[in-house]
Amino acid sequence: MADTANGALGGVQRTREEWEQAARALLDEGQNFLAHDTCREGLRAYPDSHKLAVFGAIALSQTGAVDEARRLLKPVLDALLVDAGPFLRLEECLKKAVGLAGQAGPDSLAAMVELAESLETVRGRKLGATADAETYTALARVFRESWMSTGDCHDLDLCAELQLRAFHTARNPRDGVDAATMALLRGDRNAARDLARQVEDKLRDQAGQEPGQPAYMRYRDLATLGLAQLLLDEGEAATATFRRAAAVDGAGYPVEVNTLKKLELLLRGGVAVPAEIADLVRPPAVVVFTGHSLDAPGEGPHFPPALEAAVRAEIARTLDEIDARIGYSSAACGSDLLFIEAMLERGAEVNVVLPFALDDFIAANVRYAGPRWEMRFRNALKLASTVTYATEERYLGHDMLYRFANQCLHGLATLRSGFLRANPTLLAVWDMMPGSLVGGAADFIDQWEDISRLRIIDLDGLLQQHPDLAGDGPAFALPDLGGDAADEGEGRVIRSLLFCDIAGYSKLKEEHVPVFLDFLAELRRGLSRLDAQPVAINTWGDAIFAVMPRAGDMAEFALTLQEAVERADAALADRLPYPLSLRISLHAGPVFEAVDPICGRQNYYGSHINRAARLEPVTVIGHVYATQQFVAVLTAEQSALRSEAASRGEAFVERYVSEYVGVLSLAKDFGRQTVYHLRRAAPPPDGVPAAAAQDEPALG
Repeated sequence: MADTANGALGGVQRTREEWEQAARALLDEGQNFLAHDTCREGLRAYPDSHKLAVFGAIALSQTGAVDEARRLLKPVLDALLVDAGPFLRLEECLKKAVGLAGQAGPDSLAAMVELAESLETVRGRKLGATADAETYTALARVFRESWMSTGDCHDLDLCAELQLRAFHTARNPRDGVDAATMALLRGDRNAARDLARQVEDKLRDQAGQEPGQPAYMRYRDLATLGLAQLLLDEGEAATATFRRAAAVDGAGYPVEVNTLKKLELLLRGGVAVPAEIADLVRPPAVVVFTGHSLDAPGEGPHFPPALEAAVRAEIARTLDEIDARIGYSSAACGSDLLFIEAMLERGAEVNVVLPFALDDFIAANVRYAGPRWEMRFRNALKLASTVTYATEERYLGHDMLYRFANQCLHGLATLRSGFLRANPTLLAVWDMMPGSLVGGAADFIDQWEDISRLRIIDLDGLLQQHPDLAGDGPAFALPDLGGDAADEGEGRVIRSLLFCDIAGYSKLKEEHVPVFLDFLAELRRGLSRLDAQPVAINTWGDAIFAVMPRAGDMAEFALTLQEAVERADAALADRLPYPLSLRISLHAGPVFEAVDPICGRQNYYGSHINRAARLEPVTVIGHVYATQQFVAVLTAEQSALRSEAASRGEAFVERYVSEYVGVLSLAKDFGRQTVYHLRRAAPPPDGVPAAAAQDEPALG
């Protein structure tokens, strides 16, 4: 009988194998976040599943969370890669005992005692445990990502060893070409060529030829053969093989992105990759969408309902030109839903971001167009790959929530594009009128940083082509509600929030209060050098609460605060009973801004204050945790700064890294939240090729 447990996904019972298969499938689809969360849930039911731990670590490592991945892997490595240290000590003791053989005296006796003790330490141990090829390959992928992030040669050596074990275990050609690539990166070109030759011999006549083989497997085998040929300096043969791979219809972008990453590794190893191959292996096109909703009664003409077919045709034509594979959009009646439906018809992935509570969104953005559109809306949400809420709170008539949703949409698409080696394109259905509602198409276009990745479908031009569809009512423009004044939202504003707790404060005694106040003064001095300061800050004992308008400024404030604590600990070490550490949580969202009637100073209120506060208790001591909303806004801001630097011909240095942690349960039953670990971006380490630090991918 197979082991079963209640799965957290839909309350369905899953066996260990079903959990592992579900996680593997999500990884294959490139859904790293969902794969990690599936592994986390599966490990609660089956904590001894090595595969779930490894798959979860792969998902983390591919989102940049290398340290978290290594922690997840520790029990697996302890089981599969036994420490060789005791065996090496036994070898030394044996050599010493042999050297003293036949000699009487204390030295000889001590050597024999040491030898006996060493024998006991290895009793029952194996130098290298065994696993299946899939586990070895998965482990190797984690250490490959770790090496690419840190430049640690030990990680590269471990990756190479694991990949070689995988190949020797199952003789899979993909493992063989990966082992060859690792050998190349370690500088062993002869071993790389020998492994590549074995792969080529196995695949030369069969790659892509097996009848009934799924498209992604045909592509994968052809790509593996092409990589082996590149390792053997057979450029022309490799180009022809990659042409055959590109002709495989329906392979799917995950296998193509994986091939792109492997080509980049060959480039870093000094392999010549013909330009045509770089054109044949490209990342999937990610499209962010914004557009006009259908005209409400008494409005327009901007998008009259009769123009639906013309807009649908233009969206479909443009998506064909872009070859759109992944989309991010809201879901209002009109342009949004037409975009979603066109993407679904293409078999593409759709990710929906809603600006506020579902019922309010339907009432404000769908229902007025009639029951047909409401039915299409619900169907779109059912078929979407993900549905995310910028905030789950009520609309309350505050249009700046649409702008906040656009920032989240922009940031989430940019984050995903980074994993896929892609750059997102903004597609807008717009009437070319600069005055627009806050969070509307014109507003989104104004916030988009790179016009070279902007495609516009001209609604006004379509109306001129079809004047009979405009209706009889008078035309008028939407009011211009853009600008900073609209952002105020009648007391509701978008702000970045920080909550901080000083771990160890509760253990301080009364006599330590003066030194604790000196500790806080040291923190204040450390933060005073920052150009951007909070618009509001308060403390309650060991708790700190701060508010800032921009996510980038808040990220800098939080990390500087963390560094200031380390300096304060060092300065006051002789007066504190033990070092103090911080838990810092960051969030962004709509809050009410008002003058406190009791204190008489500006303060902030609302459920998002509570959400930020409830994240802090589940934050790891010494870390900065940030919600998905904060990271999305930060990513959008950093993307704009990167584009500005490029327009000035300046290099852009990434300042922050957001590593996926998972979906965590917040304190006091405040629900669940997608969480990232925020840290400073380290400079490219010695030993990591420059391509690893470039903003743009080396291929595609």
